Amino acid sequence: MTSAADANPKYWSEYSNLQKTKHELIKHYLNGWLPKLGYWSGRVIYFDTHAGRGMHAGGQLGSPLVALKTLLEHRFRDELLTRSEVVFFFIERDESNLNLLRQEIQSLGELPQRIVIKTLASDCFAVLSSLVASFEQRKMRLAPALLFVDPYGFKVPGEILKDLMKFQRVELLVNVIWRELDMAISQGSKPGMAKTLNLVFDGNDWRERIASPDFDERADQAVDPLREKIGARWATFVRMLGENRATRYFLLHLTNHDDGRDLMKDCIWKICPEGGFYVRKSDNRSQQFLITPEPDLRPLRVWVLSKLRHSPQRWQELIEQLRPEIWRTPHLTSVLRELRQEGKIVSEGKFVPSSNPTLRLSS
Repeated sequence: MTSAADANPKYWSEYSNLQKTKHELIKHYLNGWLPKLGYWSGRVIYFDTHAGRGMHAGGQLGSPLVALKTLLEHRFRDELLTRSEVVFFFIERDESNLNLLRQEIQSLGELPQRIVIKTLASDCFAVLSSLVASFEQRKMRLAPALLFVDPYGFKVPGEILKDLMKFQRVELLVNVIWRELDMAISQGSKPGMAKTLNLVFDGNDWRERIASPDFDERADQAVDPLREKIGARWATFVRMLGENRATRYFLLHLTNHDDGRDLMKDCIWKICPEGGFYVRKSDNRSQQFLITPEPDLRPLRVWVLSKLRHSPQRWQELIEQLRPEIWRTPHLTSVLRELRQEGKIVSEGKFVPSSNPTLRLSS
């Protein structure tokens, strides 16, 4: 294993709302993800590919400590640890950063049994490539894993992410450094840059598919090629904006499981404050919704009425059809109750989701 110098040491002297929201997303997702998988799997794994120092200059926790403390402070921690071992892989290429992280972990005191921490001073993609090759050679399955890929730049090899997603229970949370990636795409005619972009997108589809003259639209166009090449069913992302309200980067969650998609949607609605952060639909990114504490559900009303104009629907059918949209199931319940109170819809059967009544427009 070899280490390298931190490419952006100034990062640790600041802590913006973007970083705070990124860490809140990790915390909320792990709060739901750990018990969802840990109760039955026997082992769950969390990877942090660019673990850093563990602490910012202002005392704010870095992502490894956010993840570790989420487990330590989880209300079901003891029950989780009786059922599963939880392994944390913290990979950091700068040895001095990693030593600082190790000190922060040691300062937490003795950890409960069945929490395993592995720290590696190396290039994360070399580590992950070796891990994939080892498991494939031995025809072994990887335990359920969440990988937080938070690179120093945009050069994330798509093929490695694709290989990881082939394991049945792997999910990815990737920080896509869009501002730099977009600059690279604008120079895609240069052979060297084209080679790098082919590495990121695991092919050259980016040439035709990321072509809008608009900066933010190009960011939207980048999501589907990444999702398809990496091999994920669901792509959910939070758009992080700079002071000029242009996208600096976006946090892209990739999963093949409906529960993962639903959980990430729940987390996004929890962490997005008023202003500054946006969430797009995964299947139609031409629409944009500002997430606020009091969401505007008028577009969802239109969606429901459109579905029911086409044909009557069972409640659970609407829930399934809602998954590709950004709204949550409680939003749907609220809208359905409102429409029923207004006399716009009627139900055949008890008006509760568990009874799964057929819903239709009023005559």
